[in-house]
Amino acid sequence: MKDALVIGFGIAGLSVSKHLEFKNKSFDIIADDSQQSSKVAGGVLNPVALKRYNLAWKADHLMPEAISFYSTFNTESQVNHFDQIPVFKLFSSIEDQNNWSVASDQPKLEPFLNPEIQSLDLPVYPNFKAGEVQQTHLLELKPLIEAQISNYKATHQFSSDSFDYNKVEFEADQIKYKGNSYRVLIFCEGFGIAENPFFNWLPVYGNKGEYLIFKSKDLKANELILKSRHFIIPLGDDVYKYGATYSRDQLNDLPTEEARADLKTKLSEMITCDFEVVDQLAGVRPTVKDRKPILGPHPEHDQLFVLNGFGSRGVMAAPQLSRMLVDHIFEGKAIDEEVSISRFSKLYS
Repeated sequence: MKDALVIGFGIAGLSVSKHLEFKNKSFDIIADDSQQSSKVAGGVLNPVALKRYNLAWKADHLMPEAISFYSTFNTESQVNHFDQIPVFKLFSSIEDQNNWSVASDQPKLEPFLNPEIQSLDLPVYPNFKAGEVQQTHLLELKPLIEAQISNYKATHQFSSDSFDYNKVEFEADQIKYKGNSYRVLIFCEGFGIAENPFFNWLPVYGNKGEYLIFKSKDLKANELILKSRHFIIPLGDDVYKYGATYSRDQLNDLPTEEARADLKTKLSEMITCDFEVVDQLAGVRPTVKDRKPILGPHPEHDQLFVLNGFGSRGVMAAPQLSRMLVDHIFEGKAIDEEVSISRFSKLYS
């Protein structure tokens, strides 16, 4: 009997699996390509919500562990999927610039916002000055996920398959799935939770995000991230990712013409140089009404666990919350009430 079966392998499944490794637990993973949110995500580790200059939820606690966690992948593989890179917020007005200056004096934001107002030597609109967000990083999530899948396939732990809920067999001290026995099942399915008969009662909603991939030899922003309405994220070789949008409509992984046109217009209002759109990506983020993730055991089946609802901040939150869940399962440690599944127990019937 193995300790765990992990279902799903986006940022949640990857993080849970790594923490199971850290604790020398035996486990398998099963995942298909039905959910693309993590693979298309921007991967920006940014502690500040730059629309209103607020510290992102628990960023001061989540950031240090996230940085340490992702750095371990660089050390193990000797391939850097995670690097520190500055984010420059382009100010939309004098008022916006003044709000930055006020925010940079706040004790919680002072470590992250450089108070110096800067002019960037880049082809952005000349009325834009900028402020630098400090301690920001970029995680190349898609290649990291693919590399970890390859590693787990080599150890015969990963199965590229859809999960069949009808094949789950409950026994007193174990759970069986297709002839294999596990102590627990951990569901990390993202928006795919809507199809999960054990957890589809949870208030996890879809929020579609779309990105443009564009090429521009004249932008010359390969060593930094730019933020106005959306992020411009360097991918290397003068290729960039721009986005993402937020939509509750057409909750699938198919890019839309509406988002393409909107993103092209906004990008044209941000940079003055020519660009060529070479691709468009889409994915559905799992979000929760109170904007906090959900983790913990099923109210009735205590061998089933869930980790979900990361929204657009999964890169920052997943390392600590996946550790919290693994510690709860195998060491009995408490889950913070803010993120515990128990806050929605009244919805289960």
